[in-house]
Amino acid sequence: MLIPGWLTPRFEKLISRLTAGRLHHGLLLTGPAGIGKQVLANALSNTILCKQRRPQGACGQCQACKLFAAGTHPDMAELTSEKQLGVDAIRQGISRLNATAQLNGNKVLVIPRAEKMTEPAANALLKTLEEPTNNTFILLLTARPQQLLPTIISRCEKHIFPAPASAEALQWLQEQGINDASPALLHAYGGAPFALLESLQQEKGLEYRAFSEGIEALLAGNKDAVTLSSEWQEHAERIVGWLQQYAHSQCVQYPEKASMDLFEACTRARKTLQNPGVNKAMILSCLLAEIKQAR
Repeated sequence: MLIPGWLTPRFEKLISRLTAGRLHHGLLLTGPAGIGKQVLANALSNTILCKQRRPQGACGQCQACKLFAAGTHPDMAELTSEKQLGVDAIRQGISRLNATAQLNGNKVLVIPRAEKMTEPAANALLKTLEEPTNNTFILLLTARPQQLLPTIISRCEKHIFPAPASAEALQWLQEQGINDASPALLHAYGGAPFALLESLQQEKGLEYRAFSEGIEALLAGNKDAVTLSSEWQEHAERIVGWLQQYAHSQCVQYPEKASMDLFEACTRARKTLQNPGVNKAMILSCLLAEIKQAR
């Protein structure tokens, strides 16, 4: 996927610094989830490894690019985890950075959700950030930089990416074949076009339209909070985000204390959901039960 327009200027500056030999070995890319940080990191990693790099990025034709496209480049490692990212995984990634580059070029380690690192894992990475081997680059991505160790943040060059302007995001979505996205729908996804695109392209999953219909059914008395929370618990984080957007709109339209209470409850719930083993259905049920009070 091509770099979207709102990320292109930053990408071009990074490539320019790479070409000049001034790209920092540790990059921290932060910003809301779903705005394209992963796409930029992939394109940057590809360019770092490319043997015939161009001002606009990787050539796409050399052996390194073909291996990268196939997901088999021996000098590229990406560490992902749905839960916590432990020290063993970090050590394996570091060992690949410390090894001799198999294609006699650069080496790259990408951690898409850096906030998932445990403290021992972060400390293991810290030494490599402090004393990097030659021709190595570490890219850390996160929507929650406050959950990283301060020492990790201090050893990286920080790049903050805001959500794109609504008009630019909607234009990009049209280019991806999404013609019915509205500013309100984009707002419901926190202004994150990639998050909206992913939701609309999923064959299985909860879309915002289904959420809206569920809220309408709740307010009309055709569904109860317990039933909805049971149906939506697999998408708890997304639902709480939508509920917070809903609560914000209610605060504007109905500035009573109940609307503010719902917004604050959503804020607390988003933090609680970061803890493993929480009862997601119960959290959602409590929030949904507050909606009628906000009206």
